[in-house]
Amino acid sequence: MSSSPSRRPDKQAASGPRIAIIGAGFSGLLTAVHLSRRLPEARLWLIEKASRFAEGAAYATRHADHVLNVRLGNMSAFPDDPDHLSRWLATQPNWSAQGLFITRGDYGRYLRSILAEALAEASDGSASRLTLVHEEVVGLVREPAGWSVSLGSGDALAVDIAVLALGNLEPAQPAGISDAVAASDRYVADPWRGATLEDRARKVLLIGSSLTMVDVALAHARPDRSFTALSRRGLAPRAHKAADLALPSQTYRGSPVAVLRQARKAALTSDWRAVTDDLRKSARDLWRAWSAGERRRFLIHLRPIWDVHRHRLAPGVANRMHAMIASGELSIEAGRIVETRIIETVGGGERLSVSWRPRGRARSRTLSVDAVINCTGPLGDVAESRIPLIQGLLATGSARADTNGLGLDVDDDCRVRDADGAGQDELYAIGPMTRGAFWEVTSVPDIRIQAADLAATIALTSL
Repeated sequence: MSSSPSRRPDKQAASGPRIAIIGAGFSGLLTAVHLSRRLPEARLWLIEKASRFAEGAAYATRHADHVLNVRLGNMSAFPDDPDHLSRWLATQPNWSAQGLFITRGDYGRYLRSILAEALAEASDGSASRLTLVHEEVVGLVREPAGWSVSLGSGDALAVDIAVLALGNLEPAQPAGISDAVAASDRYVADPWRGATLEDRARKVLLIGSSLTMVDVALAHARPDRSFTALSRRGLAPRAHKAADLALPSQTYRGSPVAVLRQARKAALTSDWRAVTDDLRKSARDLWRAWSAGERRRFLIHLRPIWDVHRHRLAPGVANRMHAMIASGELSIEAGRIVETRIIETVGGGERLSVSWRPRGRARSRTLSVDAVINCTGPLGDVAESRIPLIQGLLATGSARADTNGLGLDVDDDCRVRDADGAGQDELYAIGPMTRGAFWEVTSVPDIRIQAADLAATIALTSL
């Protein structure tokens, strides 16, 4: 389902605006679907560099233990149709779940079905108003009217509006990883790019202890293989309860520390999961009310605590993780890497030597492993991204990083601010790239609302 765009499509060929959505994961797909419905006269290009549309890294996995970390009932792609996913599953002869948590691979199939329907709806019998472009966007240049979208093939696409649906940034290289180790085939920089482990890899270090760590450990688990997960605090994700919880209703206000105190008090009389879910409803307003200093203090001191309580494991996955810990297959340590180097074994092979310092200790320990996998998650500062499109936007002043570096600086309507701080009616961002402005915008329940709102904003400004 891909086609190549013409180099300079004639603006008169369509009566509505020409819109490029860059990125075809969940954010880009839902933006394209809503725009297609709100602007039936528009020409839309959904551009994706990965091998498959509508999946992104999260839903391309086929592993049975890689399940959603949100219950089925809250994973419909459409906020005004909460049963949409359930109805689709009812038509499928085969799908898998652990309790109320379906596999991420099945959710990817669900998203591909939405894309197929959107393509069918957008076709007028002679040509589709929604075109899939299987290319990498390497540049976005402002023109007198709109943008020129530069593709990796050398082609360029002229559009009136561009939407950046880039998902998460690439992983960062953790501190302490030497250049020699980073270049070694025993180091996996990005576990979502088809990472494999050799059969002889018996002892593996996982850098990070969040959801990615759990995914990697489950995917590569073997009776003769052990994993050590190392993170600054050694905190692992908590688990959902098998059944839904009644949510308390409380208004949270004040500084990050004040909110933490309020949440702890609420947890004395309610399950902490229910308190976290209740607090999440206020998270965006709290984030936007905090000063730059309060946001920084939250990110440094409280974010790790928030993440392990907010981003939880399905009960079955949590049971698998705890079973691996009990059997000695997995251990989770708190500390930081001091140094890594390549060492030769007696047989002439290579291993990796990792010097690490336990949290709160002055003396380092040494760990010899067959492989190291980076599970730290996406890069924390957009200005450090090596993605050509982002580099170009920042270099030309067409975009700027938000004050905490979490993503691009956007206004309340997701317009990307230029270097002078002005929001642009022709350039928008959605999803994790807007985290610096909205914070809670990384999961389906949040992004599906943002996509619908963004399409409404673009439709209104295109009148």
